[in-house]
Amino acid sequence: MMRFNTLYILAVAAFSVFACAEKEPGPENAPEIKLQVTPNAISVSSDAQEVSLTVGADADWGVTPMDSWIKTSPTGGGKGTTALKVTLQENKSSDERQTVLLFRTGSQKIEIPVRQHYKVEVVTVSDPALLAALLKALDQDADGVLSTKEVSGVTSLDLSNCGLSDVSELAKLFPDLVSLDLSGNNIKTIDIQLLPKLKDLDLTGNPLTAVYVWSDFTAPAGFKIPEGAQYIEPDIYTPAGYTLVWRDEFNDPSLIMPDAKEWWYETAEPGWVNNELQTYVAGRTGDIITADVSDGTLKIRAIKSGNRVYSARVNTRKNWTYGYFEARLKLPKGKGTWPAFWMMPSVWSGWPEGGEIDIMEHVGCVPTEVSSSIHCKSYYHAIGTQKTAARKIAGVMDEFHTYALEWTPEYIKTYVDGKQLFYYNPDDYSQGRNANTWPFNKPFELKLNLAWGGDWGGMMGVDESCLPATYEIDYVRVFQK
Repeated sequence: MMRFNTLYILAVAAFSVFACAEKEPGPENAPEIKLQVTPNAISVSSDAQEVSLTVGADADWGVTPMDSWIKTSPTGGGKGTTALKVTLQENKSSDERQTVLLFRTGSQKIEIPVRQHYKVEVVTVSDPALLAALLKALDQDADGVLSTKEVSGVTSLDLSNCGLSDVSELAKLFPDLVSLDLSGNNIKTIDIQLLPKLKDLDLTGNPLTAVYVWSDFTAPAGFKIPEGAQYIEPDIYTPAGYTLVWRDEFNDPSLIMPDAKEWWYETAEPGWVNNELQTYVAGRTGDIITADVSDGTLKIRAIKSGNRVYSARVNTRKNWTYGYFEARLKLPKGKGTWPAFWMMPSVWSGWPEGGEIDIMEHVGCVPTEVSSSIHCKSYYHAIGTQKTAARKIAGVMDEFHTYALEWTPEYIKTYVDGKQLFYYNPDDYSQGRNANTWPFNKPFELKLNLAWGGDWGGMMGVDESCLPATYEIDYVRVFQK
């Protein structure tokens, strides 16, 4: 993982300056007054600090800082030599700042230029050849340091003929790359799965054998690879005994919203279920977009506009009876959020008797915990008998995790990152297996939604400062025997 270290520039950079001396109109016979300031320029790091100047004059003089972040002591002096202390405040901005100290004596003026560097956050690059190439391309201030300012927002890079063999750090450093020229290097393999925005990629002139890409990849017209090199899509983990029957990887560049052939929306006003506060819309309302596909993921967003919070609840058009169902998800942050990955019967027969399978639920007020549950006539939350299990997951809102359901005629199991979380078999309970304990023998459809507030999501109140909130889905896959 890329690390940032703060480097305070302690050395004073040398640069050419000159002092402008200007005489104001006066009597032709007025004697010339001498004024000299040493050094004749100030260039310092971003730190708060003091700089000493020496002023020599043969008459009274004064000095005026032209910006509020710099002060002098004293503010003037008389004939002879005076030590002047210049105090500069810390520059906390991301930009260099410049000003002048204006000295006056008699008819003479001298401007001493002052330059203060911005605070540099150093980008760590472990490969020396890659660091050298990036400094050559991006080191705008020629300080020999690659800073966060210099790498931020970069969308185009020319690293051709730089002797590179390992460029694995590029995706973390430059996630927004659209154009990348790596021609003429010594690269044998490259993984661009985390660079989904690339439109132009030149890998010619490399001993390249493999380019690792995302699922359902189609090479853009601007991609160039050497003859003999291959695009390799990631292997899809398939549980033993199962076959992949349906998936959505959200990688189709022609789509900006969920594929309408595969998904449909439920729309509803606040209070529809569980006293939730959101308004569900069909992906968008006016300029507000609550479900969009970009950079290889589906994003369901809770967005406040006026006195409403808008969100989306999407459902698969296909349905299945039994199978292995998997999604890779990154959960939203904030008290009030309530994302879910779950299943309900395709044909409504009432709740809870129709059944519900909650593969993953999370509420922002319990930020490190995810849970799985089932609901049926005998076991459901309103009467406190639902069957459920929960687990604490580090980083559940900062990174993707994989959530899965194995549903067979005998049992229901859920998993987080391949480890079992929940197990339900009605035969393990006194009521046994019947229509009230096992309605899970008919077609169900998958659901993804982001609720706001409600009985569970809002049990500790809501914090609207976290809006807009985003629930991100990398893929959804279905396997059956």
